[in-house]
Amino acid sequence: MRSIRTIVLWGCLALAACATLLYAADALWLRFQGRPMEQMKVGRLYVAMNRYNQVEHSVGTPIMETCVDALMPHFGYVPCWYLRRHTIQQIGNPCGWEPMTLCISGFKW
Repeated sequence: MRSIRTIVLWGCLALAACATLLYAADALWLRFQGRPMEQMKVGRLYVAMNRYNQVEHSVGTPIMETCVDALMPHFGYVPCWYLRRHTIQQIGNPCGWEPMTLCISGFKW
């Protein structure tokens, strides 16, 4: 009878192998298609903490960002399905290492 440890080990190895095969197949398909890329407009939102400990938002100029039609990131570009859902890019975290929701709510560690 196999121990739990070997079953978990083989399960983790199988999961890593499946992820590697999926990424390799996605990369090969992308190269076969001739690197299909798109340009999308992404808005920028600058966030900073002012001297009264309030979060300030400042809208920046939109930029054109290149994305790739794939399941995972390739060639240094994000997938288009991700960029379509995240059209606003936040620059800066006024809270440092704290999560943004805890910072805005006024929660102190």
